[in-house]
Amino acid sequence: MAAGGAALGDELTEKAKSLLEQRRAREAYELLLPEESARAGDIEFDYLLGIAANDTGEPERAVFALERVLALQPENHLARAEIARAYLALGEREAARREFETVRSQPIPESAKANIERFLAAIRAAETTRVEGFVELGFGYDTNINAATANSQIAVPAAVPGIGGATLVLDPLSLAREAAFAALSGGLNLTHKLSEAWALVGAASALARLYHDETQFDQTTLDASLGARWSRGRDALTLGAQLQSFELDYARYREVAGLLAQWQHSLDEQQQVSLFGQHARLRYPTQSIRNADRDVLGAAYARAFTVRYSPVIFGSAYAGQERELDSSVPNIGYELWGVRAGGQLAFGKGWALLASAAYEERNYGGPEPVFLETRQDRQTDLSVGLSYLLRAHITLIGQIAYTDNRSNIPLFAYDRTVAGVSMRFTF
Repeated sequence: MAAGGAALGDELTEKAKSLLEQRRAREAYELLLPEESARAGDIEFDYLLGIAANDTGEPERAVFALERVLALQPENHLARAEIARAYLALGEREAARREFETVRSQPIPESAKANIERFLAAIRAAETTRVEGFVELGFGYDTNINAATANSQIAVPAAVPGIGGATLVLDPLSLAREAAFAALSGGLNLTHKLSEAWALVGAASALARLYHDETQFDQTTLDASLGARWSRGRDALTLGAQLQSFELDYARYREVAGLLAQWQHSLDEQQQVSLFGQHARLRYPTQSIRNADRDVLGAAYARAFTVRYSPVIFGSAYAGQERELDSSVPNIGYELWGVRAGGQLAFGKGWALLASAAYEERNYGGPEPVFLETRQDRQTDLSVGLSYLLRAHITLIGQIAYTDNRSNIPLFAYDRTVAGVSMRFTF
């Protein structure tokens, strides 16, 4: 039985090769597709199915088949070129460009390089103006929707005049509250080439999160940015302006306006470093005493690997200051520094695993009036997620995130877990 199956498999792939050589891709595809469940994981079968699917106009099926090839043979340049062709047919130009450029840097025949250059030229020509967007609908559960302490009683230091040594009983509305939520978000990204070196870049997004039975914490966030990007060779410089409006219970809570500068340098086809700086004005329409200016500088590194599971890693470090505008409340401003790292693994059949970790320290500028102690926070954020490409441009995402904010003042110490599942539609 085993020998017979192997022989049948050889006969099948040889027949498919012959059909593809005769440019009869539809027949090859119809020959191979019924055997996919039994032969998936067979490198030769998956590679031929990927080619046949590409040539038949079934790029989504081609991606799934070729992902299985690359999971076992990440250095298979022919399969990588084919999956790039499938990405291009699906409209995933950035992914197609990345794969084509990876293959182009390998020792492949000049004729193959010439074909890749034609594909890359077509991508560049189609990108004079590029608009990409998404809509995402999700549901989840938040264990601390107001990022508050769970302690209902907090001791006041003995040195505080009048109430020293007493125990404060917090209003129940000030304690950590949990609830299920629904979330709807969407966004657009625009790139318009002005010349070979210059491009106009912009983005706009919106997010609404609505809590069950805790509607006073319903949130909406609007973001917009516009800037210019200069690029030459391995370097790119972006300068832009950013705006954000955050509403709580449908009332304006915080508005942000700022400037961003970023320099990126590609070390090679797989590695990139960047430096960035940001200045932002934070304004609170109903609590002007909290108004502040924020400045942050940082550096980042990212790398993609052409090995099994196509891992991508990234990391960044930053430092800055948030300065209060009212000198009577130095306890509002703080100095900060932080680090962040994460990565992604791509599995066959559209699966991907994502994870990130971040740590930030904040040292405030003056003592808290009630506690007579200068606040220090140490915040850790962890997240892990799993995504699945249901079909072209439709992705199912499950994610869980945990935050632990440790503070020397108990009122500001809390932890929070947010778990959710969402469906993302890209275009």
